[in-house]
Amino acid sequence: MTSPQPPDLESSAQADPEKMARRASTAGLFDQLRRVYAAFPATTCENCARCCFESPGLFYVEYLRLLGLVAALSQPRQQELLTRAFGELLFSWIEPERTCIFLDTGRCVIYEDRPLACRLFGLVPAADRDAAEAQARFAARQEARRLGQLGIAIPEAVVQRSLASCDKVRDAQGNRVSLDAEAVAARVARLDAVLLPERVVIREFCFRSLPDRLGAAAFGEGAIDGLRVDLLRRVQAGESVKELLELVLAQAGTTGPTGKRRS
Repeated sequence: MTSPQPPDLESSAQADPEKMARRASTAGLFDQLRRVYAAFPATTCENCARCCFESPGLFYVEYLRLLGLVAALSQPRQQELLTRAFGELLFSWIEPERTCIFLDTGRCVIYEDRPLACRLFGLVPAADRDAAEAQARFAARQEARRLGQLGIAIPEAVVQRSLASCDKVRDAQGNRVSLDAEAVAARVARLDAVLLPERVVIREFCFRSLPDRLGAAAFGEGAIDGLRVDLLRRVQAGESVKELLELVLAQAGTTGPTGKRRS
């Protein structure tokens, strides 16, 4: 018997996450993902949380797994995470102190279930860490310049918070650890390929964070940038981030962690 082919989608945001989660579970993809995670060595670091300055990119199967974890939380906790997710998605460019939505008082609340990007951080040192960080900040500066041309002033601290690597991660014996990141990521990408067309897997390869995926599900694939620009302009004209965020959540009509509209 041949395996069913992935649906013909142009973006993972077009897929129904509940149906995809059932398919992933039936195909044993979550079990395979756990085995990938379990193969990582135990490590320690300085717990500075600098690497948690934004929510990490997720493979699609990781996104589905996280949705299941969030769905098991209480309704108030779900709403809190959803609010933080939309806050990061829409306002992080003017708020240097925003962090990953799962960071709480300097502690990762999903540490045991953290995604691949978090597990790899510090285990694959950049060949030239300074150059890698400079490249990340250059990309951030380019986006800040674009937003500046649209009348939105971006704090320099936002540009400077990019962190490309870390040299503080050690194994239990205090030694540096190095993994083949491409090989590990390819294993998870193959799980995504069971659910999504290959072109989508390649285009979205661990780049989309949970806030970005929730935003695409709630507002549509192409609407986020325009919404962000409009809201940032309104904040800089004097409106409250809190009130605008409440308005956005109400307009999205979200009821849970998937960010889907009410029917």
